[in-house]
Amino acid sequence: MAEAVKGGITGKIQNVIETRIVPPLNKIASNYWFSLAADAILYIVPFSMVSAIPSLWSFARNFLTFLPDITPITTFSFGLVGLFVVFAIPYNCMVKEDHRDRGLMAGFTSIGAYMMCMRPVTTDEGTLFNMNMFGAGGMFTAMVVGLICAAVFKAFSKKSFFSEDSLVPDFVKSWFDNIIAILVCLVVAWLVSFIAQVDIFTLVGFILSPVTGFAQSLPGVVIIALVMDVFYFFGVSGWVFTTVTLPITQGAMAENMAAAAAGLAIPNINAYGLSRYYMIGGEGNTLPLAIMMLFSKSRKNKTLGRATIVPSLFNINEPLIFSTVVNNPYMFVPMVLQAIILPANAFLWIALGWASPHTVMFAMNNLPNAVSAFFLSNGDWRNALLVVVNLVLATIIWYPFWKAYDRHQAKVELDAAGGKSEVVAA
Repeated sequence: MAEAVKGGITGKIQNVIETRIVPPLNKIASNYWFSLAADAILYIVPFSMVSAIPSLWSFARNFLTFLPDITPITTFSFGLVGLFVVFAIPYNCMVKEDHRDRGLMAGFTSIGAYMMCMRPVTTDEGTLFNMNMFGAGGMFTAMVVGLICAAVFKAFSKKSFFSEDSLVPDFVKSWFDNIIAILVCLVVAWLVSFIAQVDIFTLVGFILSPVTGFAQSLPGVVIIALVMDVFYFFGVSGWVFTTVTLPITQGAMAENMAAAAAGLAIPNINAYGLSRYYMIGGEGNTLPLAIMMLFSKSRKNKTLGRATIVPSLFNINEPLIFSTVVNNPYMFVPMVLQAIILPANAFLWIALGWASPHTVMFAMNNLPNAVSAFFLSNGDWRNALLVVVNLVLATIIWYPFWKAYDRHQAKVELDAAGGKSEVVAA
């Protein structure tokens, strides 16, 4: 039966993905410049996680008012991720080019160019920068500036004013060899921002507005989740897409946080953490599957259930996915259904005002989803309830397909043991 199913629609979809989609996707993911940006995005994840501590602390202050305000920890961790990204991209480029000695200078230059693009305002009291540009709200611009500076330093990395047998100390060589690249980066930033009067942040935002706008729509939320989960079914991790999705959701969260602080309407539904409602137990909403496998007729499935239930409780489901779901024809339909129904349900609940949009940066993603949702929404219990509702929906979706698969696997095990092939229906 499994072979017949696999030869049907899932087999055709798998063939299309493996032959026509995965190769170009792998080509993009392995692209030199894309990998620089992707690595930089992964570098900043700990700073997002650190911001969860002030969030918990602020919640405690509602009851223990004598506690000091530690929100500056968020301001100077998550609030500076754009600055970290713009440094990391050219630095990593120089490391890859085996010019680690130029890496720091490339990163410092990129920070200078990035800050110049902010077009600070000079007043009698000093020079004023918009702090929002340093954080997630400026991450796409940081990636653009960082990549340009990386390209400039890469172009000049093989050039030197000195011969290999020069007696000039290496650190002095590095000073002079970096001068042209530094000047090119800063002069370009100056010409664009101060002479041409181009607002790079606005320009990048305008160019990407079709993408970021679509991501804030119901179809956009569903399609993003669906694409990630379908690829995950065929063994391609969702981390491949974080270079695009994380700047979108973190940028949306930065806007939400600024609006909440100003007492304005919250603009974005698809802000950081919306996935807490449709990645319950990990990408693919597999926590119900892990629980059901504990009660399997199949010894293999029951063993896997015992091995994967604890990681699943903390949203770590790679062991479950790659042992049970990937390329399993029984699991394709529920993988698709939950990727459509759960994100749509979460979006509609928030859009209808049945739950709150996220306004608190809480990135402890390995906590139970209901806990994360509660803090992301600034303590709205309805968001925790939404997680429970989606957990029930995910259970309903997974159950019949898991039951069919478990019967099949139990039959296979009986046949292999030389026993009866008949499995008693539950």
